[in-house]
Amino acid sequence: MFSFLRRLPWLEVLLVAGLMLGAGLTSWAGGRSTLLPEAFKPLLAGATSVAGGVRGGAGFVRDLEVLRTENASLSVENVRLRSELARLADVEHELERLRRLLSLEGQMQGVGRAARVIGRSPDNWHARVYLDRGARDGVALDAIVMASGGVVGRIMAVGPGTSEVSLVTDPGNQVGCLDQRSRSAAILVGTGEQVLELRYMQQQVDFRMGDLLLTSGYGGVYPKGLPLGRVARVIRQPNAIVPQVQVVPEVALDEVEEVLVLDPLAGPL
Repeated sequence: MFSFLRRLPWLEVLLVAGLMLGAGLTSWAGGRSTLLPEAFKPLLAGATSVAGGVRGGAGFVRDLEVLRTENASLSVENVRLRSELARLADVEHELERLRRLLSLEGQMQGVGRAARVIGRSPDNWHARVYLDRGARDGVALDAIVMASGGVVGRIMAVGPGTSEVSLVTDPGNQVGCLDQRSRSAAILVGTGEQVLELRYMQQQVDFRMGDLLLTSGYGGVYPKGLPLGRVARVIRQPNAIVPQVQVVPEVALDEVEEVLVLDPLAGPL
């Protein structure tokens, strides 16, 4: 018998059995049309849920990609706007400096010319700066250089289109000065640092912290009455004849960008 079964075409047998089973189910479901959908309802609901989840997941991925693209664009725009705000703030500060410089030029009654700082001495940062004006612009040796706050220094070298300024902090720079309050006289000497010192004072001097020092006009280089700096420290040693006086320049020399170059020996009227 088993040898007979082995000789049967199993593929055909299975096909016939499947057809017979399908026909039987169809016949059986004919009178039970309401029961069959109920029996398959959980399966259909699960299939529908899975299909909806797949569609929803695809939509979420698309939305996420759109959000990422928009976020990248907003980040780029944010950087651009920040840069523009910084540029506008710098322009506003420059305009304010130029307004003060024009006001100073008006006080000097047209005896100078505006110039920009274009560089600093790499080996003497606190002592020398370079301007974008030179001989063909009317700049001459020993011309006094000022900012809106006061004296910056004087011209030490002149080229056709540029010039070199020795700042008041330059160790080789000496300026005769007077205390605006007490009228005590001294020589203001550069130290190469941010703080200046007073030298060659008489015994009866009166310098106090906060006093404003002005150019004395002695020596034929600096006009009289220009602001130089303020007394920052007065040190009185027990056996010293005169005190040690330290002065801070009235102009923030590390920050100066625009200056006014006066004509030699010219000053306020």
